Amino acid sequence: MSQFGTPGGAPRYAPENDVYTVLAIIGFLFLVVALVYVGYRAQTMFGSVIPAPGG
Repeated sequence: MSQFGTPGGAPRYAPENDVYTVLAIIGFLFLVVALVYVGYRAQTMFGSVIPAPGG
């Protein structure tokens, strides 16, 4: 059975700050801001966040 690791057999430690975690947080915050903006625009244009059916 083979094991993957760094050359020389030294253990590989997880970084303190993972760049992908930061990018995921930024993407999530961007999504939340976009949803709030769309909800605000729907409220100002239609008077409700969810427009009436058939309107």
